[in-house]
Amino acid sequence: MILWTIRHTKPLNINQVCYGRTDFDVSPSFDEEHPKALNALETAKIKRLFSSPLLRCRRLAEKVSDHLELPIEINDSIIEIFFGDWENQKLLDVPKEEMDAWKSDLRGYRFPGNGESFKDVDARVSKAVEESMGMGEIAWVTHAGVIASLQHSFCNVPDDDFVEGKLGYAMVTRFEFEVDEHGKIRGKFETHYPGTTQIPLGLDKH
Repeated sequence: MILWTIRHTKPLNINQVCYGRTDFDVSPSFDEEHPKALNALETAKIKRLFSSPLLRCRRLAEKVSDHLELPIEINDSIIEIFFGDWENQKLLDVPKEEMDAWKSDLRGYRFPGNGESFKDVDARVSKAVEESMGMGEIAWVTHAGVIASLQHSFCNVPDDDFVEGKLGYAMVTRFEFEVDEHGKIRGKFETHYPGTTQIPLGLDKH
């Protein structure tokens, strides 16, 4: 199975807060950002197009849909992580003990207030991959947390490499998955367009 992932463009995060499920619209730079992502799909032979339900993905999915002449299918499994009580907070305002707990276990820490952990994201994304294995070549318009989950769960990227903060806006990645002799799904990936660099998370400042 071939999976193309397209990360959403820069969100309209005016106050530079922590966001996962917070449903920001796209920034005014959207029309400058999305064409390069579309161009990066020129070698793709995509048959189905899926999008996260969040607005910043659906805006881009509409452009991809027009470009590929495919309908958009909403998939809740490829939504971004829910940061719980951290949603809409500046990272510098997060209690130090909570930030320290996260920094000590970046992918395993479950965010307070019924939030998810990145391992929780791994579980739902892995299920989505399993359900997609017979679909041929598809695309997801999705989020950094989901794309990183694919890298960690299937492509041997170690947990201590916190790649989420390194993934550019509108980044296009081509994943290839196959089932090995033990029945386990294995993957590899290559970046076709790195996207626009986002502001560093600044964890070292907390």
